[in-house]
Amino acid sequence: MQPAPPSPEYEAELRDVLTRGDWEGLREFTRKHNQIPDDVYAKDRHFWEVLMHKLTCNRIDLLGLHDASRAWLKERGYTTDLGGF
Repeated sequence: MQPAPPSPEYEAELRDVLTRGDWEGLREFTRKHNQIPDDVYAKDRHFWEVLMHKLTCNRIDLLGLHDASRAWLKERGYTTDLGGF
């Protein structure tokens, strides 16, 4: 059985956080909605910025932000792949 798709409210809140480029907002969003473990929540700013840009590049509704996020990742040696850091 597949999990239920995220609610429209969840999607709208995540889209807003990513659109603003708010790494702290992403950390708080994931804490609130995804119940992430303390060790992940405690990761540094760089971790959350990388995740934010990777998520942005993997959302079709944020297509207008892809180029900037892709460039940010490339400058730091990352790809848009969500499979690893």
